[in-house]
Amino acid sequence: MTVVLALASALLVGGADFIGGITSRRAVAVRIAATAQLIGLVLAVPAAIVVGAERVTAFDAGWSVASGLVVGIGLVAFYGAMARGTISVVAPLAAMIGASVPVGYALVRGERPGTVVLAGLALAVLAIALVSVSRETDERARAGIGLAIGAGVLFGLFYVFLSRAHEDAGLWPVVLSRAGSGVGLLVVALAVTRGLDPGRPAWRAVGAIGVLEVAAAVTLLLALQSGPVSVASVIASLYPVSTTFLAATLLHERLQPTQVAGVLLAFVAIVLVSTG
Repeated sequence: MTVVLALASALLVGGADFIGGITSRRAVAVRIAATAQLIGLVLAVPAAIVVGAERVTAFDAGWSVASGLVVGIGLVAFYGAMARGTISVVAPLAAMIGASVPVGYALVRGERPGTVVLAGLALAVLAIALVSVSRETDERARAGIGLAIGAGVLFGLFYVFLSRAHEDAGLWPVVLSRAGSGVGLLVVALAVTRGLDPGRPAWRAVGAIGVLEVAAAVTLLLALQSGPVSVASVIASLYPVSTTFLAATLLHERLQPTQVAGVLLAFVAIVLVSTG
């Protein structure tokens, strides 16, 4: 179940990131991120009420809000990277770094997956690396690399922080996470751009991002609660596969043979982790 939930999260995030990336090319990234997170917050509250919770401790609240703050900053960097660079390069690079942080955290905490699972996780990281390979050397392809690296580190911390919330808290960690990211980004948007409105043409896209991201956050939380952090985070980090596919299909960003190999390798990794 952990793999299924994490994979669902990856597909949802991949779609949201693609929409966010192309929308950031015609609107301010921080406004897109802020409004999408606030929409997600509004949607997450009724879901958390329906599911219910045994208890939500200060420990749960603190880590959940912290996860929201880091992912909010990460999204601004990520959207900015995709607006400046090639989506099919930026997304996998951020994912590869984002997957490495929680795996290191899990190993330090003593998680020891089986041999087959470890092989699958290694192949998943390799798949992300292969998808990020590009022979483009122009300024457009290089512009977003620094932002993508920073976003990857913050995404990795998001996985770690959200995994600290207890299962007894139900879906309230998602609400608190969205509150942290939404309010934090709202402050930044008002301070930096003196406004929140992403523009009329972008509102439909922002709404779609908010829906996809809150659904992804719910499935990710359930994945982190049902299995090892190392497994859930790496599988969830396969989101560039769908982002890259959409970029190649809709934006006609040409995939290199190594990127195609990475996509195929991702499916092998999922099979190994699922059967392990």
